[in-house]
Amino acid sequence: MKSQRSKHHRVSILLSCLLLVVLFGCGSKPNSLPPPTIANPAYRPMVVIDAEIDTPPNYRLGHTVALALANKIDELATRVNSTGLVIFVCRISSQSWQDCPVSFKTPAIPAWVLPPSDPATHCGPDPYQCSKLKQEHQKALTAWNVIHVGQVRALEQVRAYVHTLTDKIRDDMKFPWDNKGSDIFNALATCANNLQGINAPYKFCLLATDFISTTQQQGSLSLAGVRVVAAFHTCSDNAFCQQSTSYWAHIARSGYSPPNR
Repeated sequence: MKSQRSKHHRVSILLSCLLLVVLFGCGSKPNSLPPPTIANPAYRPMVVIDAEIDTPPNYRLGHTVALALANKIDELATRVNSTGLVIFVCRISSQSWQDCPVSFKTPAIPAWVLPPSDPATHCGPDPYQCSKLKQEHQKALTAWNVIHVGQVRALEQVRAYVHTLTDKIRDDMKFPWDNKGSDIFNALATCANNLQGINAPYKFCLLATDFISTTQQQGSLSLAGVRVVAAFHTCSDNAFCQQSTSYWAHIARSGYSPPNR
């Protein structure tokens, strides 16, 4: 009877130890956690955006466009391994030339410092040398963790700062009623003027408008190297919409406003 109880006791100890092995390891120190997998996105050079947003009475989406633009800049400006953004936010009105209440530049964000490589992949057959390399790796990993925490903190600070900049778009961009006319040509000329001379591979002129222009403008402009994009385009007459869009696309490509349109 005593032998049976002793046997059951040993079995109970073995099962308990097996459970500890599964959960924590039995009779050994817990392994240190592996370093997190950190990867950098491809480097993104400077991006320049000039947004030209139309005003009422014909165009009534100004505030909607401003909110969407601000939210998108929050996202784009906090990308790791990027040079930053240059932003101009302007209005299309009866006098569109350089009507840009908001402009700013966001900071560059460096690439992540990557964690040290694990020596287990190349420590060789010498257990002493392998142990030494692992100790050195733990020291390097601890130092890297301090650096990484600092980079994460710096990124959060940039995110908060960028949000104060984009709040200027949300709060300061007003779209007053202007029934005197709609000057799209000078909105394009403002894009050209703001973007020229900035050395950046990605330059965008964003037009949020119904493409109804009521002013007669002649002259030339250059949007070479600039991608002109229409967003939040409103139109109630499909035939006129196609004709007007085609006309302004031609102006953007050729850089010339013909007389007597």
